Amino acid sequence: MLNSQIERSNSICEWSQAEYCLRSNGIADGEMKVLLLSYEFGSHVAGGVGQALNGVVEELRGLVALDVLRLHPGPAGMAADVYRCAATEPATRIARYFVRTLQGCIELIQRERYDVVHFLSLGSTQERLLCWLRQALPGVRTIYSVHSLAKHEAGTRRNPGSQLRSEQRMLETVTLIHVLNESSKGWLAACYPAVAAGKPVRVIPNGIHVGGVRRADVAFRARIMPRLKPNVFTVLCVSRWAHGKGLEHYIAAAAQLLRAGFEMQFVLAGRKLISWEKSWYLYVADIERRARGLGSRCLRLGWVTPAQRETLFALADVAVVPSELEYFPYSVLEPAAAGLPLVCSNLPCVAELLRAPEEYARFESRDSRDLANQLAALQAAPARAKRMAERAKAAVSARCDWKAIARDYADMYGQALMAPGG
Repeated sequence: MLNSQIERSNSICEWSQAEYCLRSNGIADGEMKVLLLSYEFGSHVAGGVGQALNGVVEELRGLVALDVLRLHPGPAGMAADVYRCAATEPATRIARYFVRTLQGCIELIQRERYDVVHFLSLGSTQERLLCWLRQALPGVRTIYSVHSLAKHEAGTRRNPGSQLRSEQRMLETVTLIHVLNESSKGWLAACYPAVAAGKPVRVIPNGIHVGGVRRADVAFRARIMPRLKPNVFTVLCVSRWAHGKGLEHYIAAAAQLLRAGFEMQFVLAGRKLISWEKSWYLYVADIERRARGLGSRCLRLGWVTPAQRETLFALADVAVVPSELEYFPYSVLEPAAAGLPLVCSNLPCVAELLRAPEEYARFESRDSRDLANQLAALQAAPARAKRMAERAKAAVSARCDWKAIARDYADMYGQALMAPGG
């Protein structure tokens, strides 16, 4: 099957099912040319991968010649949009595929002569494209960014078996592996010891735009304010509603505090009615049922935009991250950058980034009583909460600036070019 795809790709495709615009990208001779592949980009963001991609592209496009290929469901299977990310212009779509998407991607890579193809998501289309690249264009270097590890998540998240198979094949095939922190590097070595030992592994974190303008959503604020009591200690949790996010423990802690008479109100945002995990809809329904049990003291919200998140940060007194498993979560980075005190479960990735109790309050994962105690302690000590938030903001600003991280990405691409193929 793969060989026949390669043979077909060696001829010029008709482009009858694609929209394609050739334009000069202004790249100097010898400058590196990179293609990033993801399910998320621009306004199409479903989680941390999309936030990370949008953030790094803003800075990276001034350092390398950069295009982004976004895969998404189409009328006849997987479709794709390709964007050129020039240094001084908004991202512009240069290609669109509705059918024969894999062949279209192959033609694009041949035509554009990318030096590096960087995969930020996994799936059968990405796996087949990667295998084709290794056979037909061995000079193209490939990178896979590990934003999650399906094998490591067994028993916590309910990933389909196809995701596990694609993950192993892609990790075995790429030139270089990118992980977000030392914790992820350790999990990679534990899950795929031969892969981790036999390939270069680069550690580069997710980032934020330090000093960027923080825009609130005025209309959103006007809609939710009648549902919140004024001058009441407000606890915020912004998270995808999915297995392993620990939202049941957040709700249980809220119930304990309200029964004990604490004057608090809770916000739970991030519900999204689509996911790749198995039985995700059962988890969403269960969390909805539990949250309704808190009555008017819990404001339930769907997926929120960046401006809506900023609005919630400004209204809240503390942010909670109750997850059982994370890699480099924006549910920590964003509220910390906004100066909001953090209460997090004992996640290794957070312990790498911030110090407890100086920069955040830590509770035992899945222990709602411990979480409730930490929230009660912060409500009783606002001066401590403020100092903690100031330190956390300084820490993430110093360690997670996209300007510096983009330079690390560019250096990683150079490292991939120097590495052996395959």
